[in-house]
Amino acid sequence: MLRKLLLILPIITAVVAGCGTRPLAADEAARVGELTISMEDIDNELQRIPPYQRTPFESLQGKRTLLNHIIERELLLLAAQDAGLAEDSTVLAMTGDLEKQLEDIRTRAMSQVYYQTRIIDTMTVPDSLVEDYYQRNIEIYHNEPTALVSHILVSNSEKLAEAQAMLDDGVPFDSVAVLLSEHAATAPQGGSMGWTGIDLDIPFVGEDQELLQLLLSTEPGTVLPPYETNLGTHIFLVREQRPESWDPVEEVRPGIEDMLKPALVNDYFRNEFIPELHIRYNVTVNEEPVEGVYAVVGETEITEEDITAELEAIPPYQRSTYETPEGKKIIADTMVERELMRLVALEEGLENDSTVVAQVEQAEKQIEETMNGAMIQAYYQQYVVEAVTVPEEQVTAYYEEHTGDIYRQDPQVRISAIVTESEEEMALVNQALENQSFGETAIAMSVHEPTAEVEGDLGWIPMNAPVPYITGDYHFTADIHTADIGTLFGPVETNLGYTLIKVTDRLEEGVKPLEDVRESIEASLRPSVVNEYLYETVFPSLRETYEVEINEDAFLPSEAIGADSLMSLAQEIMGTDPVTAVTYFRLFLERYPENERCDQAQFLIGFTFSEQLKDYDAAREAFSLLVENYPESELADDAEWMIENMEIPIEEFIPADVETPLEEPASE
Repeated sequence: MLRKLLLILPIITAVVAGCGTRPLAADEAARVGELTISMEDIDNELQRIPPYQRTPFESLQGKRTLLNHIIERELLLLAAQDAGLAEDSTVLAMTGDLEKQLEDIRTRAMSQVYYQTRIIDTMTVPDSLVEDYYQRNIEIYHNEPTALVSHILVSNSEKLAEAQAMLDDGVPFDSVAVLLSEHAATAPQGGSMGWTGIDLDIPFVGEDQELLQLLLSTEPGTVLPPYETNLGTHIFLVREQRPESWDPVEEVRPGIEDMLKPALVNDYFRNEFIPELHIRYNVTVNEEPVEGVYAVVGETEITEEDITAELEAIPPYQRSTYETPEGKKIIADTMVERELMRLVALEEGLENDSTVVAQVEQAEKQIEETMNGAMIQAYYQQYVVEAVTVPEEQVTAYYEEHTGDIYRQDPQVRISAIVTESEEEMALVNQALENQSFGETAIAMSVHEPTAEVEGDLGWIPMNAPVPYITGDYHFTADIHTADIGTLFGPVETNLGYTLIKVTDRLEEGVKPLEDVRESIEASLRPSVVNEYLYETVFPSLRETYEVEINEDAFLPSEAIGADSLMSLAQEIMGTDPVTAVTYFRLFLERYPENERCDQAQFLIGFTFSEQLKDYDAAREAFSLLVENYPESELADDAEWMIENMEIPIEEFIPADVETPLEEPASE
């Protein structure tokens, strides 16, 4: 059922257009068959593009390009659906069991909601446990005495006397600190140093037990006598005292409950809740599988097949832990628990819970995208890639173009070797060669492990290249390149041991045969041939089949931008997007036919066709319209000149350099 539903779901959020040929509304970008793509759909698609790749698609023309991509994707999907690819084996292999995936997500969402709302949220931590934890951890909640302190710092007796005099005259401590304190960090704040106490350094001063005790024992509001520290002379004011205390249990209760609750919830869930569900839903768990059945929950059996499916979902590096009988029992218990949670959640009607519905809807979208992507991929492979054959003339042309480089063949020789550890063993090799092939002997008697299993093959050796595995200079390293196939060299004592070499094949200098390289040529050419077929044959055909309509007006600049801005916008993109520039110049003429710059817009249409698009017929027509419609324009003469000369290379208008005769030297 789900798979059938997916077939009628669009790849983007789209509106069913209905019958007939209703014109597209201003906010509708295109119609593909019965699906309408809105400008909002394009904006949503834009948000799915990574920010660092988004910029090219944010302009109107960028969105127009993005619309093309959306249409192409939708066309491939519609074609895939009509081709019946939803049931294609390749698609099914890529998507798996979609209904099971969706049901698993629904079950997980319902279970999470039930666990949170019916178990965690309803669990209360007894006062006795809170009080017990509080008393056992009372030191955590102990607060040492602290004092809030301000100061005035001075560096000489004159400043000290001035500060004390101002304080004696009733000037507020904060004001004196701002005016006279030499401590830059605290003076602007009225000398405030913050809190200090046991196990805390005095701010800016550091450790000073004598001063700390003095500050902690002073009544709030008291100005202390001058006190010397490493900073200078201070006048301290104790603003507030906090005596030794313990946080009240009610104040810390939420934190204690948060720590105790998980263990209580887990204990209740494992030892009360799940056992109760076992009874309610008539659960049977077999110590050993009975006819392949590990457990029964109501009418649902958990079988060996179910366990195997669960195992396959476990990452390979963790799977071995659960492949034992004990591990499979753990999996079975987990599956029983999952089924019980599903049943009890259904009893509570949680399939309609807003959180569950939202998660399922999101999953449906993801599954839809997975299904659509798989069908598009299958269609592209079967109806585009596999439908293309690289033309023989292209293969031949590519081959002939590269016979001097890619397919040039340098002379090479292929050799094999038999290696033994002693002369005596090599003598036995020579005897064996009288009755069996070199390759068979290498397999049976060569001690060189890397090559023995491949009949001693050392591979192809280009001219002047070293022989694999063999180091040092030996006469055969050069002679093998001129020797006939079947020639033997050695035995020679090399770094490998006693070595016998045989020339098994050779390639002369020249060009590799076409048939030898045809496969690689076709692989190189196929992507461009496939792309050409897709865009020149497949998409045009699909656009016609599914009656694609595009609202080009939706991608034109708003009339609110005005004439000057429209002209500037068109000029800015002449070099980068000449086709759109022509569209904007024509739009300028359409919107502002009486504007004084209409002749300029008409000229730039012709200029863009001529210089950017090299469409000389269209350029000639545009320039002729300028001469006809704006005969008094200063650009009319330029337009006539362009009509006559636009196809002539610019180099022909540059006069040849004329040598300037040397001036006669001045007479004395």
